Amino acid sequence: MNTQDFKRAKVLADLDLDYQELKSDFQDLSILAAKVAGTELSEVNFIDNYTQWTVAGSAGEFSQKPREASICNITITEDHQFESRVDLDLRFKDSSYVQKEGYKYYYGIPLKLNDEIAIGTLCIGGKTIEDLSENQVEQLHLIAKQIESQILLKQKLRLAQKQALEERKLKRRLAHDVRSPLSGIAQLIELTDHSKEHHEELIDILNLIASSTTSVLQLVEDILSVDTNKSPSNFESDSFFTLESLTQKLIDLYSPQAQAKDIELNYEFQPNALKFSRNNLLPMIGNLISNSIKFTETGGQIDLKLEIEHTQNTNNLNVLVSDTGIGMSAQQVDDIIHKQVTQRTGTSGEKGYGIGLVFVKQLCEELAGNFTVESKPEEGTRVKLNIPLKQ
Repeated sequence: MNTQDFKRAKVLADLDLDYQELKSDFQDLSILAAKVAGTELSEVNFIDNYTQWTVAGSAGEFSQKPREASICNITITEDHQFESRVDLDLRFKDSSYVQKEGYKYYYGIPLKLNDEIAIGTLCIGGKTIEDLSENQVEQLHLIAKQIESQILLKQKLRLAQKQALEERKLKRRLAHDVRSPLSGIAQLIELTDHSKEHHEELIDILNLIASSTTSVLQLVEDILSVDTNKSPSNFESDSFFTLESLTQKLIDLYSPQAQAKDIELNYEFQPNALKFSRNNLLPMIGNLISNSIKFTETGGQIDLKLEIEHTQNTNNLNVLVSDTGIGMSAQQVDDIIHKQVTQRTGTSGEKGYGIGLVFVKQLCEELAGNFTVESKPEEGTRVKLNIPLKQ
């Protein structure tokens, strides 16, 4: 197993980033990088198991490309930076980046959190320059540090939001649990016979309890009323999906990859208003779709089906991703079940990193879910997830 790739995938999953929504966070810094370097191109990229996601850049548009087609795929393996005269570098001089777009120079900085694994890059590309001055390099690294700081802030914000939501749910639960027994006590006191003289002392005590109970009940009602009538905050809506919003986000992110290989990506979901926590669902299901795209021939088909299963104690999300791809041998399926990584090459020559389905299985198990995979050579693959939902 490639430990670095697995760690990178896990860090990105824990960040649970919505790549389409990051432009406003990093666009200004990306443009600043291009101005500092004096180059035509600058980008802020995140790189997962399969894809480089360009979330901000001088071109101004969100985009994606296969990881193995990106120079930044080398940058994330470096400690500090990667620099290349791409028009002279044998690895890149015949690429469209050089031959069609006319770039001569590349400089990339790996983006790391707490000096650990690189999860992306800040990169610049020039058509006229051949190097950078020490001052330019220093300023680019300062910009990269600022991007890293913003990513860390987003991570801390998400953790704070999660904690706030948990505290809010706890308050509701406590209020509900306290209200029921106190209501019972109040009703019991109301039924007490107050006419018997030898019970006068007891009656005084019970009346005191009744008064106190009424006050506590009112307090609990106030807590519930404030919490229930509180308008949902922005962070709360950002932290939740419905089946429709999750499906739409997956289609928005992964349709371009399917279209690039002329693969039909179908989806189906049962309408359901239930809101549930994001909780790594986007990277987990996204990895399944990317894996299917990688191992499905041009002109093939991938089907995504999502539904919520209601049980007595929980609501579960059922996910099915099936494809008409090249499939796997019994040994390869067994390797996935036992979390043994085997590298394979995709149907269009995509480089295999060997961690996709193993990574999904681990994420699913961390959420107390079930993962099953069915596949045969040349008969495609079906992966099913059953995940308890947090609300």
